[in-house]
Amino acid sequence: MLAEALGLRAIAALCGVLFVFSTLLGFARAQPPSFRWAVYYADAAPPEAFAHFDMVVFDSDRHPDLGPLRARKTLAIGYLSLGEVHRTRSYFDEVARQGLLLEENPTWQGAFAVDIRDKRWHARILDELVPAILARGFDGVFLDTVDTGTDLERRDRVRFAGATLATIELVRAIKRRYPSAIVVLNRGYDILPAVENSVDMVLAESLVTAWDFGNSRARLAPAPQHEAESAMLREAARRNPKLKLLALEYWPPEDGAMLKEIYAKVRALGFAPYVATVALDRVVPEPR
Repeated sequence: MLAEALGLRAIAALCGVLFVFSTLLGFARAQPPSFRWAVYYADAAPPEAFAHFDMVVFDSDRHPDLGPLRARKTLAIGYLSLGEVHRTRSYFDEVARQGLLLEENPTWQGAFAVDIRDKRWHARILDELVPAILARGFDGVFLDTVDTGTDLERRDRVRFAGATLATIELVRAIKRRYPSAIVVLNRGYDILPAVENSVDMVLAESLVTAWDFGNSRARLAPAPQHEAESAMLREAARRNPKLKLLALEYWPPEDGAMLKEIYAKVRALGFAPYVATVALDRVVPEPR
């Protein structure tokens, strides 16, 4: 009886060990693979600067040769501003003549809000700008300034009524028209529940850091802020398991110790991080 009991206890103990091991193994398998990415809005960096990245977001008009990246299977994503047009864009004057421009962005001089409700703007995005970006060899588009219409409508619900809905419709139309293109949404938290199945990635810009434009320096964001944002975005990823979560942070590259801390903090929140300069004109490698 004692030997039998000891045998049962041994079997039970072994089962317990196997259960713990299988649980840990399942947890490890459930973790997303490491995804390394960057943003670079210049054209001087050599191809080897991007050798360790899985994806790079470039300015769609000014960028390095995409050939070496494509040879390495590195995803190249082209920048596209949905809610604003900058003076440097080749189509700025034509959009201005059409009467589509509204007010200038006080933070980014030379960038003007566009009336995203106008079907002529939708046609330019869908028929000209997106196909031009894809024709240059990009794998998809990075949708910036998607919050502009919502911000205008929140400020004046009468004058800018329908701007949020128009933004939703435009994002959906891009994915519907170009289903194989990777669509990366920069923020856009207000419209995310309505477009989360029409985008492949969501970027949380300044999740754990914040850039003080008045003093031109970076600081850490309050914990309640990034905890609430990250929880909301993880919920979106739960609803759409294919949705990848990215975070773009700004910090001086010389502060290697803080860069390591930021990378660790962002990954712990469930995001793929990249820490850069606010000008996004340098390729900043992650500290080893």
